[in-house]
Amino acid sequence: MRKSILISAATLAVSGMAVTLHAQDATGTGSPGSPVDRTAPATQPSGTMDKPANSGDARSVHNLLANTTEAALSKNGFDNIVRRFVDADRDRIKKNDLTQADWDKLNGRIDQFRKDWKAKYNQDFDIDHEDVVFNDQFRITRGEIGDAQPAAGRMDPGKPDTTPGPNSNKLGGGDENRDVGRNVAKVTFPASNGLPDVYIPLINEFPGTWKIDAPDQLDGRKFYDNLLAHLTMCDEMKDQWPADVNDAYRAVSHHVFMAIMDMPAKPSTPGMDQTKPDNTQPGGLKPDADRPTTPTTPR
Repeated sequence: MRKSILISAATLAVSGMAVTLHAQDATGTGSPGSPVDRTAPATQPSGTMDKPANSGDARSVHNLLANTTEAALSKNGFDNIVRRFVDADRDRIKKNDLTQADWDKLNGRIDQFRKDWKAKYNQDFDIDHEDVVFNDQFRITRGEIGDAQPAAGRMDPGKPDTTPGPNSNKLGGGDENRDVGRNVAKVTFPASNGLPDVYIPLINEFPGTWKIDAPDQLDGRKFYDNLLAHLTMCDEMKDQWPADVNDAYRAVSHHVFMAIMDMPAKPSTPGMDQTKPDNTQPGGLKPDADRPTTPTTPR
């Protein structure tokens, strides 16, 4: 890995290329309500935050975003979301006081959402073309634990934290998986449709797949409450879902990852949507009448 880093650094000195990833083709299949795990193993790129990542990284990250969103909208999919978190988060969230009544309530909301979705778009909730949904606007940056970060980089919320973890001297970096040399990344969900910017930290966990680094304060009950609140907000605004199905997938995924990052579900305020300063529609799904008239796009 270190030899590769030196080569990459020399290349970068000449090219000066940016670190932003662009969407690449990625497809997959899965039955409604029980999505197949399409998370391709992440390549193991060696380099610093200044090195552009490759298409394998983009495909793997896009698959992770799609699979996580689909799991959130699948009955009994809670554990399927949690297994996409880094070790320490999985262990913490699995220890919860949730009851069968809680699961029934969440499954009931999901079941209603899926019925409303199919009635609106005449298709099941299933993100087949991740590269179309998570397009170039979803910026992905990459780094490596132990990389030095200039002050400007540390202040940029869209760049990954490359600081070693407290257990970095342990094999694999302990439960935090923040040992020196490990690849990390961050995905930016851009502010849109009344929802704010959301930054998703990722850690490359052995044997080579990207995992979500959720906030340390997120426990099982808090995550459940967040997810239920965001899905409820989405479904209760079904009469305002956009005409374009891919735009709707983006908005729903935005809500799911807000729940993961412990961001509350609440009505937006004027000016939150950077693409429409006077937007006051809550929930991040604009009324069809307030959008360009576009047909439902094929997936």
